[in-house]
Amino acid sequence: MVNGDNALQGKSAKAPVQHSPVSEHFQGNFPLFMNRWEEGFQLREHDHAYLEIVYVMAGEGFHYVGNRVERAAKGCLYVLPLGTSHIFRPSDASGRNNLVVYNLCIRPDFLGELTRWLSAYGSGGELFTLLSGAPGTYISLVDPGMELRPVFDRLFREYTEKPWGFEVSMFAGLLQITVQVTRLLRPDLSSASVASRTGTAAWLEYVDSHATEPLTVDELAAKAGISKRHFIRLFRQAAGMGFSDYLQLRRVEHACRMLLETDHKIASIAKSAGYQDPAHFREVFRKVMGTSPSEYRSANEK
Repeated sequence: MVNGDNALQGKSAKAPVQHSPVSEHFQGNFPLFMNRWEEGFQLREHDHAYLEIVYVMAGEGFHYVGNRVERAAKGCLYVLPLGTSHIFRPSDASGRNNLVVYNLCIRPDFLGELTRWLSAYGSGGELFTLLSGAPGTYISLVDPGMELRPVFDRLFREYTEKPWGFEVSMFAGLLQITVQVTRLLRPDLSSASVASRTGTAAWLEYVDSHATEPLTVDELAAKAGISKRHFIRLFRQAAGMGFSDYLQLRRVEHACRMLLETDHKIASIAKSAGYQDPAHFREVFRKVMGTSPSEYRSANEK
């Protein structure tokens, strides 16, 4: 394992996180703000004093939240509670296939009002309680079939054109989005499925914590006390990808942090991420991130 303090030696401290207050975006008493934004390299890592729902409508890039990095592509949706710092970056600086997102922001006092009002109607109160996580947490989902794209398109038109009744129309759209997100997060599960998810969650946490060490499916299946074939099937269900792809993604996440936060050479970063062969590391990095380690470092230092 790489010691985080040692990994940061040799480079100046990370730039402070920028804070976005409520007054930056919200107009008058209306509790919602929305824009469409093409992500570049200008913005710094930032957090918000409000809840933000981000929907990727076009392009590809990367989403950095705390110490994690995820590929962001069309149909990805993120819910970022108050105080969660993050930043989006394009996949490269060429301007091709730019990452374009919708940002829907909700003022915190309005969240409280909605939660209190909906709590009288069955599980309605759980909607915004589920989304209003602690600072540093976030929700990451993929919208199957981009079913929410028309909703975000309509909300953006309502907000920018402001026809009569746009406020009520936007409230209705917010509720529609929230219901859909909650259904994706809380599908009806059998007790057997819950038990399986509990076990596989522990496996994912173990891989996350030991990703830079030598890991094999045989070893993990033995630890779990199940057959290799059964482990592979359950792991894919839990992670949404195979074991090798998941392990590569976590190792590349580690490498991305090292590339941005240290001046270490590529070969050293490759070794710390679990790759003894720098050439193989470069091959895997390009496969996952769509660019080379050196190009990634240069593009994100702009």
